Amino acid sequence: MTQDVSPTRRPIGAVRISSAALVGVVAAVLVPTAAAATAVAISGRVTGEHTTVAITPTGPITRVVVEDSDSDVFITGDAAATDARGQAEVQWKGVHGPRPVLHQSVADGVLTLSKDCSPGACGSIDITLRVPPGISVRAATSSGRIQVRNVAGGVDLTSLDGDLEAFGLGSGPASFTTTDGTVRAAFTGAPDRIAVSSGDGDVTITTDGRTPYYDNVTTTDGGQELGNVGDRYASREIDVTTTNGKVTIQ
Repeated sequence: MTQDVSPTRRPIGAVRISSAALVGVVAAVLVPTAAAATAVAISGRVTGEHTTVAITPTGPITRVVVEDSDSDVFITGDAAATDARGQAEVQWKGVHGPRPVLHQSVADGVLTLSKDCSPGACGSIDITLRVPPGISVRAATSSGRIQVRNVAGGVDLTSLDGDLEAFGLGSGPASFTTTDGTVRAAFTGAPDRIAVSSGDGDVTITTDGRTPYYDNVTTTDGGQELGNVGDRYASREIDVTTTNGKVTIQ
């Protein structure tokens, strides 16, 4: 029988490295790393470009429509506002790279803000807008967050991955659609119908606290907490459909 004999290991003590040599090895490792970090920092500064564009439509506005793909949208109703005013933060890659363009148009009292990526590679256009409180809002984005405050004319908000937030809403119809984002909505008025469709995000609805609603809630894996004034015979209805999110109505 042949016996397998492992080779004898060399004692650790036989390997000697002087202090000076060790310092040289450490320096050789750290210097390229630091240089790489500096290159990344410089690269980040030169590839991320942005500019601010004013939003100044003309004529009376009764409705705002935002058509986008991956940007944040913030719209606030202001009792002192007589028209829509705001700004858009345009972002793109590369100093000389193609940039998205924000189109502004007003027709029959509807202000439409849309992003045009036709020149090529696109970036985000984050929108911040102040409007009269009586208007309605329809906004859609894929990855961005949408937040609407103090608007009485109704909202229709859609996002794929972003959160939807609406506070101080009036009695206009309210609709929220998202796949992975959360939905939070609070009302000072009493819409005839509040509709929410969410895939994995939680849903929280705060009513005016006194108006009865028929709560029509469907959830697969999420729980339910219904603390609002519920009435199965109420003329007003709250419809919520979610898969994994928790539903809270109060």
